[in-house]
Amino acid sequence: MIVPAGGTITGSPNGYCRSGNPHDGFDIAGPTGASVKAAADGTVRQSDHAASPGNRVVIDHAGGWETRYLHLNSRAVSTGQKVKKGQVIGTIGSTGHSTGPHLHFQVERNDVVIRDASLLDDFRCGSTVSQGRTIAYAFPGLPGGGGAVDAYPKLREGDRGDAVKNLQTHLAAAGHSVEKDGVFGAKTLQAVKAFQKKIGTAADGVVGPKTWGALVTAPAKGTKLREGSSGTEVKYLQRGLNATLGRSLAVDGKLGSASKAAVVAYQKSRGLAADGVVGPSTWSALKSGR
Repeated sequence: MIVPAGGTITGSPNGYCRSGNPHDGFDIAGPTGASVKAAADGTVRQSDHAASPGNRVVIDHAGGWETRYLHLNSRAVSTGQKVKKGQVIGTIGSTGHSTGPHLHFQVERNDVVIRDASLLDDFRCGSTVSQGRTIAYAFPGLPGGGGAVDAYPKLREGDRGDAVKNLQTHLAAAGHSVEKDGVFGAKTLQAVKAFQKKIGTAADGVVGPKTWGALVTAPAKGTKLREGSSGTEVKYLQRGLNATLGRSLAVDGKLGSASKAAVVAYQKSRGLAADGVVGPSTWSALKSGR
């Protein structure tokens, strides 16, 4: 990603620079009307105005990454539009709840604000940042970042492409009637919500890590597995762990040390007995989108 606007840092995800009060993004103070550019290639999920953020643009990127640009004076893109890294998406302003012209730039992955020190180092309080400079942080799953492109990106209505076709294939395998056309339209949305309702998770129609994990493990019989196990059930497990945890395990049907470590990490994160054995409780958690 690149720095979307030039100016002085007055806030970070650790808090506002002066008060220390809670805050979720980087505030870059700059002159009204100065350009704001997309930090990476992506699709505009929101381009609108609301009371608190004012003029807002939200961009979805590969690998579950999302960037938010708030308090804009003007917006130059529309919802659903594809954008390129460095493309002007708006201008700095002070709309919404704002005390002066600045850009609120927020970085999230899978709906979690990134607060890693290695990202914050690029936006230290009081420092001046230059528009277009490459951010040193590694963005796993983002093309050009620190890992492979995510095979299970966050998807929602309006998305298109091979990832949507993959989603539709899994929905069909789970018993839902949906056309495999690569377009996330009304019928795909209906199928996603039906699947989410069936497994007992929030039926919001957004396909994130938990929904992906449940989908790719849906056909599994739930055979008890442990290190040394092999076969089709292990492949379902490996796909589920990759989708849910954002891992890149080889889907080779062999439960080796790397797969066992991922099982233990999943079990710990879900409050399960972290013994590396995939029994009923672990399968149930995966297949129910936990």
